[in-house]
Order: sequence, then structure tokens, then C-alpha cells
Amino acid sequence: MSNFPMDKFDSLIIPRSTVESLSHQEIGDLLVGFTWRKNLWQQPHKLMKLAAIQLVGAAIILMVAAIPIDRILSVRTPTLTPIDRTNQILLVNGILTLSILGGINWWICDRGKRLQKLLNLVEKIERYNQIVRSIETLVKVTSLTTSNIDGDRITIVMDILAQTRHNLLAALEIDFYLRHQDHSTTLTTAFIESAPSEIAHNSIALQQLAQQSQLAEYATLLNQAWEIGLSIDREL
Repeated sequence: MSNFPMDKFDSLIIPRSTVESLSHQEIGDLLVGFTWRKNLWQQPHKLMKLAAIQLVGAAIILMVAAIPIDRILSVRTPTLTPIDRTNQILLVNGILTLSILGGINWWICDRGKRLQKLLNLVEKIERYNQIVRSIETLVKVTSLTTSNIDGDRITIVMDILAQTRHNLLAALEIDFYLRHQDHSTTLTTAFIESAPSEIAHNSIALQQLAQQSQLAEYATLLNQAWEIGLSIDREL
């Protein structure tokens, strides 16, 4: 087992640059293309980062708009007392800030409607990468505690991960293709039929491999990989 090339696990990882290249969208920690990530609400640290961005944006708008609003009010209502003018500035500025922030967030969500499938795929890819790293750690730990490990089992594990990786990359290509098709254009039958059927075939193979009894120590992680592949097949 000591001779097993552990760098093969690195080749199974799907880097963010590959996802961006196939999807033609920028993938960030908070945004995918034009829309907020779906899993933001499940990750407190990212949610706090989003809240901080919103607060900073609000502060910038408040500061930039304060002087113009003051000048407009001084022209339109010159008889206001300083206190009343300050209250009006705060009121108008607050309404303006909320409107601008609301408009920006609405624009982001509206532009991201076409990216809903991609959002799901990005989450699945990140989960797949976590599975690869978890199995890599398990293999390394096992190699330290066991002098003789069946290399055939590891090969089967690698095959399962490789097929899941193939499914995810194919799904990215299909998603990009469908997002850029004119509704009046007839889709290429060969592409639309062959790619999902290949994914379905791989999903069946994944299930058969993941349920092999000799892979019991990897069962949970491999079943998760199979479920990712199966969910892609269902969506497409």
C-alpha cells in the first residue's frame, strides 16, 4: 500500500477553476454568477460575511447620499429648523438606502434565476470534493495502521469516485448548453439524449460498486457519492 500513488486523489478533485471554465460563471464563496449561493443560510460564517457586506454597502450609500439630500432639502424647505432638517435627512436617506439595497438584491436574485441548476451542481461538486478528501484521509490512516491493504479495493473506490466526477463534469456541460439555447431553436437530439443516458449508466454502476461488501469501511462515503450521481441523473 505504501507504493499506492496518493496523488491520484488530487486528480479526482474538481477545482473551482474547472467549474468556472465549464459553466462560464464566476464561482465565489458568496455568489455563483449573478446570484447568492443557496447554502448561505446553512453556514453562519458566510451569512455573517454577507451581513457585513450589506452593512458596509448601506454605510457607503448613507455617506454618499447625505450631502446631496441636505442640499435638496435646504432648497425645497428652507424654513425647516436644523433638528427637523436632520430628521428629514435621516428619513429620506434611510428610505433611499433601503430602496437601493433592496433593488440590488432583487437584481441579483432575478439575474440568477437561470442559474438554479448550476447552484445545485456547485453544492454537489463541493460535497463530492469533501468525500474525496475524506476517503483520502481514511486510506492514509489505514495505511499507517495496516501493513497489508488490498489494493483492488482502493482501485474500486477510485473507480466510483472517477465515475461520479465524470457525471458532475458532464452535468456542468449540459447545464451550460441548455442555458445558452434559444427557446425557438431545436436542441441537438444526440447531445441531449446521449449525455444523460451515460450519466444514468454510470449511476447504476456506482450503486453496484458502492454496495460491495468488501468496501464496508468506505460504505457511507461511497453511498454519498452514489447519491450525488443519482441526483444529477434525476435532475437532467
